[in-house]
Amino acid sequence: MIKSFLICISIAASAPSFAQATLPDLPHPDIVEQTISSHPIVQAADARVAAAHAEARQRKSGPHDFILSGSYVRRDAGQQGNFNEWDSSISRAIRLPGKAKADKKIGALGIQIAENTRDDARHQVALLLKDYWFEWLSASAMVSIDKQELAIYLQELDTVRKRRRQKEAALLDEEEVQSALAAARAKLLASEAKQLEAKRALNNMFPNMPLPAFAPIVSEPKPTGRTREEWRTLIIQRSHELRMVEKEAERQGSLAKRARLDRFADPSVGVRLFSERGGEESGVGVFFSVPFGLNRRGSASDMRRAKALAAESNVLQARRLIEEVADRDVTRAESGIGIWQQAAVALKANTSVVERLRRAVELGDRDLIDLLRVLHQNHEMQRAEVTARVMAQDALVQLQIDAHEIWILAHVDIHE
Repeated sequence: MIKSFLICISIAASAPSFAQATLPDLPHPDIVEQTISSHPIVQAADARVAAAHAEARQRKSGPHDFILSGSYVRRDAGQQGNFNEWDSSISRAIRLPGKAKADKKIGALGIQIAENTRDDARHQVALLLKDYWFEWLSASAMVSIDKQELAIYLQELDTVRKRRRQKEAALLDEEEVQSALAAARAKLLASEAKQLEAKRALNNMFPNMPLPAFAPIVSEPKPTGRTREEWRTLIIQRSHELRMVEKEAERQGSLAKRARLDRFADPSVGVRLFSERGGEESGVGVFFSVPFGLNRRGSASDMRRAKALAAESNVLQARRLIEEVADRDVTRAESGIGIWQQAAVALKANTSVVERLRRAVELGDRDLIDLLRVLHQNHEMQRAEVTARVMAQDALVQLQIDAHEIWILAHVDIHE
């Protein structure tokens, strides 16, 4: 417990710096909050919270209502004549000791479950927003690279045509550049279509979210500054999904206790007023009734006990899943940074090769076909570097969302 407490303190101390590191790549927090809150999934969860409050009030009031009953009879007594007779009563079942307290606890747990379900819905919408956002950033980055590639081939075509006029290049060289240029145009058209598709998907899924005129450039990923154990502790402690199933298990346990109490039925008591023989006889009395028979209530108790056991097993399974998510998030983030670093090193080295080879071609020491091949390789490396950078930042943002560092409020129970 002391170790967990120290981990929480170190996490809290290092929280602001890393959370701010990726903000330039993301929409403004106010826009994110408005977008998540207005999403139909979250609004439906808000409605379920209101329903849980109503159910809690209903349980607090109890399952029994006052029952008013009455009758009127005109009786023919032969030679004695006709008589008007009536009776009326009011009654209500009374919860036995312990049942009202159990109902109140069940209602309170229902509210906590609904609130955690709503917070988990916000979490899921945040992850959905993250996926669509980075899909748009990735597609936009590819368009930028393909435009650069097209510009380079246009420049190379202009250069080779000048060299042809000076009798320093052959027609084959110009045709090679034109072929590469056509391929670059096709690639650009494909990436622009993907960018448009990604932007439309983002708009369709989050229509209330304003987008900037141009997609932000994905910045270089940086180490988190926390250990695997710190991130793992954060994700598990702040998991609304885990808290939700824990509260559901507690609620099922309370329902099982309530079902055991229901093995003894609630008695009903009431007051009866009557008038007979046209008012010659009248009176007031008290009555009570008690249902009996244990088969139905005993079966209900057994059912609730079985559901409580199932809910406890669900908690174990949910904890395992959250732990797996935590380990996966940290692994993806750490490996993503390493993959991007190597892709960046490879791109930098290849860019130097391109520059040296371009000078060699200008001096006539190498063929143009060699330059085109290296240029194509360089553009593919640029794509690989951007892909690795986007994937690394995507993993880092997922880590922060699952740890409730950004976009979602964190409620940490330090004593856990």
